[in-house]
Amino acid sequence: MNKILIFAGAQESKLLIQKISENYLNLGEFHIIYEDNEIKNSIKEKENLFFYKIDFFAYEAYKDILRKDFTKVIILIKNKREAEFVLKKVKHYKYPILFTKFWIEFEKSEIKNLEIIDVPEITTNKIIDFLPNVPLYARDIGLGIGEILEVEVPPHSPFTYKSPSIFKKYGISVAAIYRNEELKQVENTKLILPNDKLILIGPPQKLKEIFTQIKSNIGAFPQPYGQNIYLLLDMKNMHKKEIYKLLKTALFLHRRLKNKKLIIKIINPSLNSQIYKLFKFPNIDISTDFYSTEYIKTLKEDNEKLNIGLIITNNDYFYEYKSAFFNLRKPILKVGEESIKKCQNLSVILNDKYILRIAPVIFDLSYQLDVKVTFYNIDPENSYNELIEHLKTLAKNFNFSKVEFINSKENPVFLLQKKQHTCLIEAFTKIPPLKIKQILFPKIEDSFILLDKFNQFLIPIKDENESNN
Repeated sequence: MNKILIFAGAQESKLLIQKISENYLNLGEFHIIYEDNEIKNSIKEKENLFFYKIDFFAYEAYKDILRKDFTKVIILIKNKREAEFVLKKVKHYKYPILFTKFWIEFEKSEIKNLEIIDVPEITTNKIIDFLPNVPLYARDIGLGIGEILEVEVPPHSPFTYKSPSIFKKYGISVAAIYRNEELKQVENTKLILPNDKLILIGPPQKLKEIFTQIKSNIGAFPQPYGQNIYLLLDMKNMHKKEIYKLLKTALFLHRRLKNKKLIIKIINPSLNSQIYKLFKFPNIDISTDFYSTEYIKTLKEDNEKLNIGLIITNNDYFYEYKSAFFNLRKPILKVGEESIKKCQNLSVILNDKYILRIAPVIFDLSYQLDVKVTFYNIDPENSYNELIEHLKTLAKNFNFSKVEFINSKENPVFLLQKKQHTCLIEAFTKIPPLKIKQILFPKIEDSFILLDKFNQFLIPIKDENESNN
């Protein structure tokens, strides 16, 4: 039979003994050492409850009791000096000790058989859990070190409309999905929907990182791809006019987007460059590589170490190094003929495969640039009704009113060529084919290749097995 010893020196101990008396009597003997008569007087006498009224400092008076073969000792004493004294006396015994800590300041003990209930920590955690947009960890399940997390997916999250298996690449498992107050089987859930609650299991640090990404607010781009905007200038091989167009675009986006830094890297530098005057602007890092002369080599190396979220380039360099740009797996802004400052509309050609997966970025850019989004349905064989309803729901969740849907049977290239003050957004899903191939064998998803006059945001679609650099 289990024998439990309780040092009852707090009002909470009275509640504990009441619950034991009412529910757990048959599980063993309970020996209670107390000072305040109120603790014993509130409890009905039971045959397996043994009470000893002894001062906690009177060790000699309860020394013989400690020699019993106890399964556990519980120290529930509010007075710090008394609690420390009792702990000091019982720590030499072999049985497990459960110690309740009511104080913030307390010297941690190295007793191997000691388990501590930290009341200030538990209280604070419960208040924290009540606050919005903070991680909700399972503290009393598993190891209790933050390896189990509950998180609600907001409508604007980059994880909406993605497969639950996307978390595998982060080393995280989805244990359960709650939708509309119902438990859904993960294996039967194809997509994560807005306001789903996920139970995630994984390393605590990875869970903290994924929580931040899931809760990424609208207006966070270039997150989750990275924090910084990056511009690589080849002073020898770029025309002066092209350099200043790239610089003006980069500075405009640096002011409008929620990036941490604008990083400008210069290779093959010229002596008369005026770029360094930009040092006076906040959060702009300018550096010159006097040794590297290769554009794509520098770009690849910087991509590995600079936490890049958006790369700015022009049409010539994009098509010359299109395979390398694709393999970087980062958003690309391909600068067109018109200044991006004149952009009043983001144009998106509907595609059933990928648009939902980049929809959070589309609405994010619309929000940060303060421009309208126009979705073009120009596929005569597909009404895209379901896709359009999804997008309308997202727009409503994002509280967007600047959204338009246009149906047309006209060739998308001819249709958009007539437009002005427009930027394009397209999913970057493969290495772009040659322009002649698009002319001879046109595909809707490759229409952007023939629309180089526009500024174009190309957003990568990452495979589920890819790491997120």
